[in-house]
Amino acid sequence: MVEFNQEKWNEMREEILKRIKPSPESDRAARKVADEFADALNRMSPSDIEVMLTGSFAKDTYIRADVDFDMFVLFPDKYTIDELQSMAFEWGKKLLDNWEIAYAQHPYIRGTYKGYHIDLVPSYKIKDGMPAIIRSAVDRTQLHTKYVLEHITESQKDDVRILKRFLKRLGIYGAEIKTGGFSGYLCELLILKYGSFYNLIMNARNWKFPVVVDMHGGRSERLLRTLFKGDTFVVTDPVDKKRNVASPVSVDSLSTFVAAAHVFFIAPHADMFFHELELLTQDEIRRKMDERGTSVVLFAFAHPLRAEDILWGEIRKTLKAMENAFDKEGFDCTHQTAEVHDGKCYMLFELVHDHLPTAVMQEGPYVRMGQHVERFIKEEMDNLDIFVKDERVCAVRKRKLCTAHELADAIQKDPLKYGVSKGLREEVSTAKVFFGSDALFEDSRAVFTKHFNRKFYLGL
Repeated sequence: MVEFNQEKWNEMREEILKRIKPSPESDRAARKVADEFADALNRMSPSDIEVMLTGSFAKDTYIRADVDFDMFVLFPDKYTIDELQSMAFEWGKKLLDNWEIAYAQHPYIRGTYKGYHIDLVPSYKIKDGMPAIIRSAVDRTQLHTKYVLEHITESQKDDVRILKRFLKRLGIYGAEIKTGGFSGYLCELLILKYGSFYNLIMNARNWKFPVVVDMHGGRSERLLRTLFKGDTFVVTDPVDKKRNVASPVSVDSLSTFVAAAHVFFIAPHADMFFHELELLTQDEIRRKMDERGTSVVLFAFAHPLRAEDILWGEIRKTLKAMENAFDKEGFDCTHQTAEVHDGKCYMLFELVHDHLPTAVMQEGPYVRMGQHVERFIKEEMDNLDIFVKDERVCAVRKRKLCTAHELADAIQKDPLKYGVSKGLREEVSTAKVFFGSDALFEDSRAVFTKHFNRKFYLGL
């Protein structure tokens, strides 16, 4: 335990940067390759098309060993969307090794060039001084790059690197649905707003939800909460005031960040940025199961053939729905965890109870509630018992599902009834379901490791 202050942080900051900041030599080598690729694209493309390097590499906010190039091909308005894609893909296939077509708001091509990963993205050029007409989310990227480069200091670039490393360690870096975390651009805006990583941590400890950060100024928190109703985290986009950059950040991810800010304040240490989660052995997992005294249910099924964002959206919905089902039936799900690896999907539920008594009490209406009392008595009179307690008519019913095994069977027979995503209906229906110690085997170690080490994702 040490006192966290600016002086202590300055010492830690230098230590962290030594491990994450690219060396001048490696940076020069990477920029040389990026320039070569851009030159090759320029030679292939018509003169009215501009090649622009964007993303964290262009803004010099990238972390060592995370070097990739976001290369945008900016087309004038006279080209159609189909022309954008076909021309960019034609050039990409000639220049990139191991290329593939990927999808975001619209298709782009990615691959490698001289050992570096490159995303080649067709987009419309937004002219300086003209109102921005955004046809897809990627069109804003050129404006984001220009904005950050115009406003960020050299010291702040390093603090962005530190923030990214911090978020990666917590498992909440990345705006994809699987993570529901902080994008690189959001990291840059937060450092620009608060000035430094130190100031961000100190402020985050006192955030009240919903968190509102206005990058424009002049608009009240009340107005922004109304404009972005339903969003727990609001960070306005300085190049598009109608857009919330933080909208992909889930409540859990935001809560994790705030909790981790408290952890870091209590016990700051540079190693917190670099500690890796080690896969637990089966014996270690078995000991943790015994210590907790809870029970587990594991659903395992083959990875469906669909995009990761779509799959994780379905998994998130299904996890929550099944957790609610276990809770509603009285098994008390303490937590659930999902993992996807080696072509398999795993959904793990930890339960306080796996067996329940046959009898369950149902509170009815107060005796003063007239016909409601009579209706309740008619419905319950053939059950195990009816009695009065604390001015209410109560009944003792026979529980329909007395074991977690029975509920799992019911979910598999009628997944949609229990809120399973339509996209996973078939997978859940045919999944292999394991209970208790049977759920522990070599391929399930990853999901158990993630499940039993949740404090790791708070920096502990």
